[in-house]
Amino acid sequence: MTLAAAMLFDPEKNTFTSTGSLLAARADHIAVPLENGKVLIAGGMGPGWSFLASAEVYDPVTGRFSPTGAMTMPRESHAAVRLLNGRVLIVGGHNGQRRNLTLLASAEIYDPATGMFGHAGAMRVPRHKHDPILLPVGQILITGCADDRDDRGVYNSTELFDPKTGMFVGGPVMKLGRYKHRGSSMLLTSGLVLIAGGAPQAETYDAASRSFTLVPGEPRMAGQFSAVALLRGGGTLITGGYGNGTGPRSSAWLYRP
Repeated sequence: MTLAAAMLFDPEKNTFTSTGSLLAARADHIAVPLENGKVLIAGGMGPGWSFLASAEVYDPVTGRFSPTGAMTMPRESHAAVRLLNGRVLIVGGHNGQRRNLTLLASAEIYDPATGMFGHAGAMRVPRHKHDPILLPVGQILITGCADDRDDRGVYNSTELFDPKTGMFVGGPVMKLGRYKHRGSSMLLTSGLVLIAGGAPQAETYDAASRSFTLVPGEPRMAGQFSAVALLRGGGTLITGGYGNGTGPRSSAWLYRP
């Protein structure tokens, strides 16, 4: 089932309240905060297993969604990150299903000033169920994914996107293959990147040495579709998910740098 409903969480009152509805019911879409305080919503899956290229923008002042330009192609299981210049990079994903599944290597950039998407080259390999994160130097690190075999085709490869050149280049190999980990990579105050999801054990990335290091501890995390959030004091909370030979988890993990 796909929904158009939206809600706001108030951390001071610890409550949810309804806000305006999406213009299109969708699932597995991306949501990216813009510099002006609005939120870009793009792509995903619509009713009847339809794949969406449409996008819309949420305004927290009015509590309403409004249409904006559409992506250059429909995407689900894609990923997005806001660049230093305020634009938004959309990478990979797929459209179609089963025999008609098509993995995407293409990327595009959304410009909030014009409300339009434009082509941004292509990754070195098609990726879906991956995760991007903005590095302090402005490059984007893109980690992992799976091919059309899902858990039998998990990648440990990475790529780097340079907004100055508009080019993707191969990055270093992770210690573990990862997929279904969108939103689980966090930039720590130290400048390291914590890759917290997609596998039973977390690892960190050092942009200066272009190297990954496993986080010590037993490989017992759920990995897939875990939710990850930074905490005051520099720690990271990792909750729920599934994988590593089990179903959905209620467990939570705390990373201390």
